[in-house]
Amino acid sequence: MPRSRNIKPSFFKNEILGQAEPLLGLLFISLWTLADKSGRLEDRPLRIKAETFPYRENIDINCYLTKLHQLEFIDRYIHNGKSIIQVINFDKHQSPHSTEKTSELPAKSIESNITVIQPLNNESYCVDSNINVLIPDSLIPDSLNLIPEKKHTRKESALDSSFNEFWNSYPTKVGKDAALKAWIKKKPPIQEVLNALSWQVNSDKWKKGFIENPSTYINAGNWKDEPLAERAAF
Repeated sequence: MPRSRNIKPSFFKNEILGQAEPLLGLLFISLWTLADKSGRLEDRPLRIKAETFPYRENIDINCYLTKLHQLEFIDRYIHNGKSIIQVINFDKHQSPHSTEKTSELPAKSIESNITVIQPLNNESYCVDSNINVLIPDSLIPDSLNLIPEKKHTRKESALDSSFNEFWNSYPTKVGKDAALKAWIKKKPPIQEVLNALSWQVNSDKWKKGFIENPSTYINAGNWKDEPLAERAAF
């Protein structure tokens, strides 16, 4: 059930959404009303479309959600098989009523990052036939260029999609540009990286906070490390 939320005047001066196609901003506002007390809701594009744009046709809501995810307005993740959206900084901009029900959806965790097995919709265009405006999904995570210059190749899409999976799964998020450059240079196999992270996050070294920067991890090929138990076997 949609809820009443606050919209601050500063929303309309946001430099990122201010340059985007208007429906993207409307969708983001709608997510506030659909989110629970903790800013979370089920990632169900068809239901979100029905609640947000019931009278518009030919809108790829999954594509718009992907754009909001890439611009870091929301986080899309899977936890125990359930697809979830977290509105980022929800608690900084919204003050839910004290009587609102506590969220029943789990927050994002390292474990939920690793369980994401489906890439985001990185190759489609968001189309609204009533306005006839195209918005491409930028494949550079920090890019603010919302006007398409050229469509990325399938190879580039797969590479940047795998980097997004790595970045969302890695516990230390610093130096994103340097990490992306290292990723493009090394082209590590994403499944091997995720498999390594699944045990590395529980290693004594990482639990004590000794975690390499993402770019260092990639350049050093640390996903090739073996668990301590396997080393001992030799």
